[in-house]
Amino acid sequence: MPLFSAASTASTAAPDLPSAATDGDGRGQAARPPLWLPSPYLVLGGLLWAVLSAAAWRTPLCCEAGLQAAIVERLRASLLHPAFPMTDLPAVASAHYSPYALLQGLTARATGLAGPSVVALAASVNLLLLLTGIGRLARQLTPNRWAPVAALVPLALIHWADPARWSAPSTFAVAVTLHLWAWTGCAAVRAPRPGDPKPARAPTWPEAAGMGVLLGLVLLVHPPTAIGAAIGCLALIAVRTRTRIRPILSRWVFAAVCAVAVAAVWPYYNGLTAPRTPPEGHTTRPPAAGEGVRAAAGGTYAWATAYVPPGEVVLTDSRPAMYALAGHGAYVLADALPDAGLATAERRERSRAVAAYLDTSTPQARRDGITGRYGVRWLLLTRNQRLPENATVLAFSPRTGEVLARVGGSGRAARASSSR
Repeated sequence: MPLFSAASTASTAAPDLPSAATDGDGRGQAARPPLWLPSPYLVLGGLLWAVLSAAAWRTPLCCEAGLQAAIVERLRASLLHPAFPMTDLPAVASAHYSPYALLQGLTARATGLAGPSVVALAASVNLLLLLTGIGRLARQLTPNRWAPVAALVPLALIHWADPARWSAPSTFAVAVTLHLWAWTGCAAVRAPRPGDPKPARAPTWPEAAGMGVLLGLVLLVHPPTAIGAAIGCLALIAVRTRTRIRPILSRWVFAAVCAVAVAAVWPYYNGLTAPRTPPEGHTTRPPAAGEGVRAAAGGTYAWATAYVPPGEVVLTDSRPAMYALAGHGAYVLADALPDAGLATAERRERSRAVAAYLDTSTPQARRDGITGRYGVRWLLLTRNQRLPENATVLAFSPRTGEVLARVGGSGRAARASSSR
């Protein structure tokens, strides 16, 4: 085997060489590993990346994954004027449409991939960014080749604890933050020493702008991470700058201005003021009995999504079904955790419409009015919910007992005619 043959040949050909290299003064230095030998972090990190990337393609469209796939589907349908991820209404100042989401939408439009495939592909890219960010930052802090390996264990455990709820935007934001910290530490350590005849200015203006843009990107994608990113940059600047901060303060201020400008001019929403959670601070309704169990068990709704075309409206109060259907391009009448940009009155009205339709005491005429007004063509009901008179069962899940049925007329056309 070449690996061991090379080592044994070297030791045989030069038996009188010392085991440690010597410098010009004859002092011994610690032997360094051969340049062709990969670092342990590269080997173990590459293995982890391969395993988790393969697992991403098997993650069910529940919770975060379903929401991200729905966002991709909306951007693929309309890049400039997308609808809300879950609700068939024009999105106004929806914080879901961040630069990260836009990049996914562009990928879907360029490749023709569906939302779930783009989300799985993005998971591999996010993990690669995260692993390289850990490696870059570790090299800034310590020369120990095993130091970044310690981060791989919790990373693997966090992912396997609940892969369906792994947040893609926050992972991307953390990965960008790690690269930002590594860049900041590199720029700060190049600051001039007192007494240098021609001190270099650090960072350069383009570097300051670049770091500011990265911080603004993190702010648009995941604001809580941006707070930690800014604090980390300040800490690195304070610790690693080897001179007074005043001569280069203007560069760092310029970086902060660039970050604020990026967040403020983003066309889909204002990154400095856009709300991130519903004003009420709670979901529209509590999860149905057994719903969380189905989600945790990794159930799939392929039996239902195969029938519902993209752009159609489905009435259901099952949260896992909402994310799975939206992830494949459909809409839901009322989302369990609605977008904060959706008007409160509209959100409450849609929630009441779902509750009224599913109430067994509601007259059929009122149910028909709900389906006509909102263009509902599909129902996804649990085993305990009664089918209306005009519903036609198309599919059901033998595992959960849920039923997919078709109602109403021509979907969007019915809603448009009822609004005239």
